[in-house]
Amino acid sequence: MTILEHKKSATRHLTPQPLVTLLVTLSLSILGNSAAAQGLSLSVTDDLVPALDTTARMITKVESQYGAYDQRQIEPLGDLGRLSQSTGEYQQALSLFKQALHVSRINHGLYHEEQIPIIDDIIAAEIALRNWESVNNYYAYQEHLYQRLYDMDDPRLEAGLKKVSAWHVNALNVNLDGKRIDHLRKANELFKLRMQIAENTLALDDPKVAVLAQNIKICERELFLASDLNREMMVREQRDNHSRRRAYRQSERRLIVTLD
Repeated sequence: MTILEHKKSATRHLTPQPLVTLLVTLSLSILGNSAAAQGLSLSVTDDLVPALDTTARMITKVESQYGAYDQRQIEPLGDLGRLSQSTGEYQQALSLFKQALHVSRINHGLYHEEQIPIIDDIIAAEIALRNWESVNNYYAYQEHLYQRLYDMDDPRLEAGLKKVSAWHVNALNVNLDGKRIDHLRKANELFKLRMQIAENTLALDDPKVAVLAQNIKICERELFLASDLNREMMVREQRDNHSRRRAYRQSERRLIVTLD
């Protein structure tokens, strides 16, 4: 099945602060002496040096500059997150983006346009981490956000729903997370909703209307093929074919006697 509509990485090593290194060295020294006293060996590796929460330090620094919930920190948090993402620190980026979303909600409520690019950033980080369930949940929230913000005749709603439906199409086409039918149902639902918007905002001969109609047709066909009704019909057809073949073989063995 093909549906017509169909997302950045170097690694950076963070050097611990001198005070942290001193504390860790002292701790390892104590552990090493204790282990030696018991006849044990202790291998000192980089894994034993705790990676302090760099994200927390970044957030604390921004908060101290602007205030804990000052909306002016949203932009620098986003900038820091994208910088972390560009160097492959996806988990760190994700924490920064989520903090930006938290501050945005405190300042503007649960539904505000400012959240849209922040959620885009969160989704990008979750995709990089291959957290498919979280990706799906954030797309679901984004869909809800778009519908709360924009009316059915607003092109921004269509643009937002197109972005969400593209996720489901891509996920089902490659069976990304083993939930192909769930993505298929959601894509079909979104295509139908987008068709309603198209009928309110576009001419009937607009190419987008034809594309949406074709995608709905494909989704409906695939959903039927995957349905219990189709499986039942296939079983019944196989049973009937077997009965017909059996009746035919029996008729071949019959002797027909006629009078000359």
